[in-house]
Amino acid sequence: MKIAILSDIHSNKYALDAVIHDFEQEGVERIIVLGDIFGYYPWAVETYQALKPYLTDAVCILGNHDLLLLTDSHPPPTPSYWEAARQNKHDLLERENEALTWLSTLGLSKTISIQNVQVKFVHGTPGNAESGRYFPDNTESQDWFPAQGEVLLLGHTHYPLFRKVDGGGIIFNPGSVGQPRDGNPMPAWGLWDTTEQSFSFKRSNYDNLKAMQALEAMHWEQRAIAALNKTNTGKLNF
Repeated sequence: MKIAILSDIHSNKYALDAVIHDFEQEGVERIIVLGDIFGYYPWAVETYQALKPYLTDAVCILGNHDLLLLTDSHPPPTPSYWEAARQNKHDLLERENEALTWLSTLGLSKTISIQNVQVKFVHGTPGNAESGRYFPDNTESQDWFPAQGEVLLLGHTHYPLFRKVDGGGIIFNPGSVGQPRDGNPMPAWGLWDTTEQSFSFKRSNYDNLKAMQALEAMHWEQRAIAALNKTNTGKLNF
């Protein structure tokens, strides 16, 4: 079975459309979404509508931005992305209210068996499911590393990562669909072939400049716009 692994879409419908086109070409049978479906960008309704046909058999968890849509208050001090979360929530309430009901049923982590492999899904890290970050340059051993034969799927950093833990299992982060931060602004996602037990990184192509122009016309938050054309690897923790 081929499974598409997506994370950090952040309401970027332009990028998501390109990824959906590509994973359909790959013959994907199931999808996994590792949180932050919403936030940052204004196309929450379109994002949910694009994902909806694939959600029946999908595995989805919440991200920290998704949590903002489920609350009426923001963490102090007010983050720059709070207004985007409020706008996403407003639009979903008006046009796709079922999306918020669905979102409220998800958790920040989940563990299930997929074809006899124990798989843990978490947005941040098992040590901090909401906001923990495990970057590709992290070298320290962690007590939450997967055991031999287990798979740990992470999101949140917006950096692709594949690691076989010494004496243990596999850690995989597909990177970000909606806002990559690894120097390549094209949407990143992962493909898991459970028959071959292989993980591969995928990149889809989309017109990010068109998305940026649309945001400029809306007078969107400038930092979020600039992030769509980020071509250096400095870490953006926002």
